[in-house]
Amino acid sequence: MLLALGLMVAGIGPALPDLAANTGSAVEALGAVLTALFAGALTAQLAVGFLNDRFGQRPTLGAGMFMLGVGALGLALSRSLPLTLASAAVAGLGHGTLVVTLHVLVAQLFPTRSVSALNLINVFFGIGAVAGPALAGLTLRLWDTALPTFYVATGLVLPQLLLLPFLAVVRAEPAAAAQPAAVARDSAMYRSPLLWSLGALLLMYVGMEAGIGGWMMRYLNLSAGLPDTSAALLTAGYWLALTVGRAIGAAVGSRLTPAALLARCLIGVLAGGVILSFSTGNLALSSLALALLGVSFGPVFPTTLAIASGLFPQTPGAATSLIVALGNVGGLVLPWMLVFVLENQGPRPSALLIGVSALVIGAVFRGYGLLYRRQLRPADPAAASG
Repeated sequence: MLLALGLMVAGIGPALPDLAANTGSAVEALGAVLTALFAGALTAQLAVGFLNDRFGQRPTLGAGMFMLGVGALGLALSRSLPLTLASAAVAGLGHGTLVVTLHVLVAQLFPTRSVSALNLINVFFGIGAVAGPALAGLTLRLWDTALPTFYVATGLVLPQLLLLPFLAVVRAEPAAAAQPAAVARDSAMYRSPLLWSLGALLLMYVGMEAGIGGWMMRYLNLSAGLPDTSAALLTAGYWLALTVGRAIGAAVGSRLTPAALLARCLIGVLAGGVILSFSTGNLALSSLALALLGVSFGPVFPTTLAIASGLFPQTPGAATSLIVALGNVGGLVLPWMLVFVLENQGPRPSALLIGVSALVIGAVFRGYGLLYRRQLRPADPAAASG
């Protein structure tokens, strides 16, 4: 499912000219497809956590698969701009539903190995994100269209709906979720500074990861004079580095505590941000910084979700839903800021913005650590060692 999700999301960019031609619109107008996609994802993320905790993962998993598959198919077949945007929104609803549901499900299925398991399933998203543009490039050369990427994504997702009745490990427990004690747990969770600090961390992380991915090609054009073909190759390398980082996270996740792995990742993010801030115009150093950022970013998202599931075992869906939604807010804001600064102030200020963002995410994690020691150690000395 995450492979299909990566294919679809990464395939939208190369397919924008096809979508514009199919709807008789300007390519610029099709930029709204990404807005519709992420708006749908944010809407789903705000609601699906409660539904997970209330009904279990099977219903939300089926709904997410159906919406993603139908939305991707609609993007490929649509011949009007409103239908294309509606299809993107439906695919976004599936996107947000699957991201929350799959992470909660895997964290519960592998409670003692959640960090490794969550990093491993995110490797498949990274493979899809690398393969999507590659597949689009191949179909453009063969058939002069990038739309088959959406058909492949649909073909990967919709047939899996037939497997849901046999997924015996997924059990809904609606009665427990309706009890007053559960309502009290929800209320306490939403008041927890730990949860909001993890949400702030994901807000910065998603904004930086998505922002660099969308900003990098233009930055290399302006700062190092790279042609589009070379800049696109280095951008693909950034996403490949992120996937490698998640593979490393899967390999070492069982040997490090989640907090220890996350700390090491954010040290790498800080180093990459500082190098990038002072390397404008130096292609070798900029490439090193961007590769370091990609590898360091890799385990951050799944490891943060593993921490949230462990901190709030009674309401993992609601906790995951909230912090993923906050991350999506960062994905809407920071990429726009990076491009705005790049185009209006130049490459160096935009690189400095990434360096500042790396400092902020490090400070947020430091604040989380202080809150963790202050709030959890007195209640559970054994837990504080994690």
